[in-house]
Amino acid sequence: MDRSFFTVRYSRYAVVLIAILAISALLDTLCWHHTIHRLEATAQAAITTARENGWSVHATPFHRGGWPFGAWVELDHLGATHPTSSDAPYDAGWAGEHLCLGGSWASLLHAGLPVSLKGHQAARLVLNDRILTVLTSGVQIRFRSPEDLRFSASQLQLAFSGHWPDRHIFAKNLSGRLIRFPEASAGATRLGVEAKAAKLSGFPLPYGNSTDLHQTHLALALTASGSSTDRSFLDPASYERLLLQDASASPASTDSHITLSGSITLPNQTGTLTLTLTHWQELATRLLDHPEIESHLAPDFQAALRKALEKVSTSQHRSGPPLSVALPVTNGQILPDTQAISALFSGKFSPP
Repeated sequence: MDRSFFTVRYSRYAVVLIAILAISALLDTLCWHHTIHRLEATAQAAITTARENGWSVHATPFHRGGWPFGAWVELDHLGATHPTSSDAPYDAGWAGEHLCLGGSWASLLHAGLPVSLKGHQAARLVLNDRILTVLTSGVQIRFRSPEDLRFSASQLQLAFSGHWPDRHIFAKNLSGRLIRFPEASAGATRLGVEAKAAKLSGFPLPYGNSTDLHQTHLALALTASGSSTDRSFLDPASYERLLLQDASASPASTDSHITLSGSITLPNQTGTLTLTLTHWQELATRLLDHPEIESHLAPDFQAALRKALEKVSTSQHRSGPPLSVALPVTNGQILPDTQAISALFSGKFSPP
C-alpha cells in the first residue's frame, strides 16, 4: 500500500485535532474574559454597596488569573472599617492579607460563587463597649445567592474583651451557613445561622471556668423588629427575638451531651432556655469536684445532687434518663432556679 496514503490521512487527523484545540482555546479565552468581567463587576458592586453603607474600603487593584483552567480576580491587603454612627451604633473593622473571587471552571460551574480568604484575616466588632475579635486563616466562602452564604475554616479564634470577661475560644474544622432575609416583616426570621465545629477549646463556663467541647452544633434564628429594614444586620435593634433552635455539644473526654434550646426577647435579653443533659452523672460528679463551682451552689441543691448520684450508682440502670431543666434568662444573665432543680432531682430519681 502506498505510504503517502497514510501520510495524507494522518495529516488530516492532525489538522482536525489542531482545529479542535484552536476552537477550544478560543472558547476558553472568550469564556475567561466574560467571567473575569463578571467577577470584577461583582467585586466592585460589593465595594460600592459597602461604602454606601458607611464602610471605608481600601484594597490593591484587581489581579486577573486562572486561564486556561479557571477564572478569578484577586485583591491583596484588603481592609474595611466602619465607625459608629446614629444609624449604625457599632464600630467594626476587617483586615485581610489576600482575597480571591472565583476559582477553577469546575468550582464556578458548581452552584454558587466561591470566595477564598487566604492568609491571615482579622475582624473586630465593638458594640456598647463590648469587643469581639476574630482571627482566622484559610476561609472558604460560597455564595449560593447574595442572601445565602456557606463557609468553612480550618481554624478560628474568638476573643472577648471590654465589658465582657476576657475570654479566648478556639474552633477547629468550622463550617456552616448564614442566610438573611432583608425584607422580612416584623416577627419573621431576618437572619438564620447554622454552624458546627469538630472542637471548641476554652469554651467559657460560669464563675471564670472553661472547658473543651467536641461535636458542637449551633442553629439559631433572629426575627425582625418593626424598624429592621432601615437598619444594618449588625445592629441589635433590628431584631425582636432570638430563637435558639439547637446549641449542643459534648464535653471532651466524656460520654455526656448537652443541648440548649429556647427563645429570648431583644433587646432586653429576657426569656427561658431549656437545658437537656444525657449521661449527666459524669458531669454532676465533675461539678461537685470543682470547689470554685461547688461553692456557688445552694446547699440544698448540692445535697439533692449527691443523693441523686448515690441512687443512680446503686441502680441497675446507671446511665439514667436524660435530665431537662428550665433556665430563666434576665437581662442576659442565666439564673438557674436551684430550688426547682433540687425538687427535680429529689422527685425524678426516686429509689426503684
